[in-house]
Amino acid sequence: MYEYKFDAERCWYRSQCNKYNTPDCGSSCIRFMEIDYLMYESRIPKNRQIPISLYVDDQDYDAFLRLNEIKNNIVDFVDNGNNLYIYSENFGNGKTSWAIKIMLKFFNEVWAGNGFKVRGVFVHVPTFLTSLKENIKKEKEGFSEFLINIEKADLVIWDDIASTKLSEYDHCNLLTYIDSRLLAVKSNIYTGNFTEDELIMNIGNRLASRVWNNSEAIELISTDKRGE
Repeated sequence: MYEYKFDAERCWYRSQCNKYNTPDCGSSCIRFMEIDYLMYESRIPKNRQIPISLYVDDQDYDAFLRLNEIKNNIVDFVDNGNNLYIYSENFGNGKTSWAIKIMLKFFNEVWAGNGFKVRGVFVHVPTFLTSLKENIKKEKEGFSEFLINIEKADLVIWDDIASTKLSEYDHCNLLTYIDSRLLAVKSNIYTGNFTEDELIMNIGNRLASRVWNNSEAIELISTDKRGE
């Protein structure tokens, strides 16, 4: 359950706010309140909630330009119910980082006057599918609300959409949630490591067609940057 706690040291704007570490920096900060709630409900991992700088290699220059354009126009992207699939055969070259960076930009654009509305949700697909099964045996606190938020949020990140082949049960569940969002014209960002044909092999034709055919697909080619 969400509980508001002010902490200036974890403020997302401390490096650019002229009120930071002054008497005006306190628990009454509306911007901190709004962003804190958005971050909590999004379930973006805490160590990923501050956008990192991404450095482009020559082979990914055009992809970075397009992703940056989507980020800078994210409100229109979401209002139009657009979808994005960021993929690469390589690991650690910015797929998830870009997806989160785009969602954080969305939060930054819509926080004012948001109140208690869930605007974005981060779903790590393998963990999500495991949790769905575990929840059958014993209901996890807050999990039902999480499922509702997946359906109603303006933007959902489906991270590692095809990292493993899906069982019939997994496929049915994932298809149901993604289908409901597409029918409601709600935006999705998928990340994965597969081309269209490989998606079909891993998650089946019906689900792959939802991901690939309803999205703008952007490929990253550069190699792993996590060790740099």
